[in-house]
Amino acid sequence: MINPLKLDRMRLPLTCLAILAVGGLIGAWGMRLLDNATHAVRSDAVDGRFIEDFFGLPLVGDPSLVSPCWSIRSTEHFEDAPIRIVAYQDFRCPDCLYLFRQLQQLEREFAGKINVAFQFFPLEATCNTVVEKDLHPGACELSWIAAYDPEKFKAIHDEIWENFSSGRSPEWRRELAARHGVSSALTDPGVRETVGRIIATGAEYEKTSERFSHGIRSTPTMILNGRLVIGTFPLEQLRSIFQALVDDKERGTRRFLENWEKR
Repeated sequence: MINPLKLDRMRLPLTCLAILAVGGLIGAWGMRLLDNATHAVRSDAVDGRFIEDFFGLPLVGDPSLVSPCWSIRSTEHFEDAPIRIVAYQDFRCPDCLYLFRQLQQLEREFAGKINVAFQFFPLEATCNTVVEKDLHPGACELSWIAAYDPEKFKAIHDEIWENFSSGRSPEWRRELAARHGVSSALTDPGVRETVGRIIATGAEYEKTSERFSHGIRSTPTMILNGRLVIGTFPLEQLRSIFQALVDDKERGTRRFLENWEKR
């Protein structure tokens, strides 16, 4: 028979261990919260500097011809949205696909506040003489197909990105055009002229490096609310810039930046 006093002495260490275990869990949870809070503070600081740098970019303005093909439309007039992007893009560009995915997400988060004009800029010598790059065979054909009818642009645009690897195939491109009833886009001189005029606006921006002839030299390049941005950002930073632009529209840039500086 077990002595009750010995049983109590056996229970005590078990109770203590349980308390220590719970305490350890609480401590670990607390450390995790602290780590998350520290990370959030650091992220805010990084985003604040990122936004300040963005607003420090020179205003270059929109091109003389903004594409009539919009991938996101929130207002009738392009300039009426708080977030306005003229995006020089190439349908065979992997980084442009990355930007497409980002804008899909941010369109939902900033519903009714974004206009995005797709500024055709295929990096293929067949139709682009602004830059000395011939990287993406088929990019010109995809641009002609997408540009043929602005009313059909959004559907064609989304299908191209959702089938990115298929875009390299001439057969798939012809089938794409047939599916949307724009097969004549591949031979129509008018659509080639339109795309050519949009491409030519890339020469309007001053070079930012001695290595290149023009400011628009690669894809994606965005004219984001009048400021030239080459390449892509992480989603969090792009989201922060979008929020800053909305706040700028509603409350003014100075107040927004002062709020970031207080964090």
